[in-house]
Amino acid sequence: MTDIIWNILSATAILAAAWLLSGWIADMTRALLTQTRLDPVVREHLTHIVRPLIITVGILAGLSQIGVDIRVLLALLAAFAIALGLGMRDLASNLVSGATLLTRRPFNVGDMVEVAGVSGIVQAVSITAVTIQEIDGTQTTITNAQVMNAPIRNKSRAADRA
Repeated sequence: MTDIIWNILSATAILAAAWLLSGWIADMTRALLTQTRLDPVVREHLTHIVRPLIITVGILAGLSQIGVDIRVLLALLAAFAIALGLGMRDLASNLVSGATLLTRRPFNVGDMVEVAGVSGIVQAVSITAVTIQEIDGTQTTITNAQVMNAPIRNKSRAADRA
């Protein structure tokens, strides 16, 4: 009986440590990435990934401590991830396209662009979509997959060369 109580207390301590460490490591990651030349949007997305990742590892370690076979749990999570990935192909396409846009940087916030039939000033670039304010004031959001599959005309960069 004392072994069960000890294992539950150990699992609780592991979860608490993971929770505390996740915040500290996320802050450290933010501080370290601020010193790099990475795009601010990419830095912010990387920082937001750190905390849930560490908490997930803490949960798995805590479950392992109380005797749960995490191999079965990981196999179920993998099967769920595959099913979810197949069901969310479009979102995955937007995420991959967003990562490509954020690393290649064919345009920046504030640039005058024409993409997918929309012409205007880029207001925001996120991991899933680009928001453009058209000349008439209309705000249009275009998915990153649409942006990557269409010609991109960056009028601001053309003006810099003239």
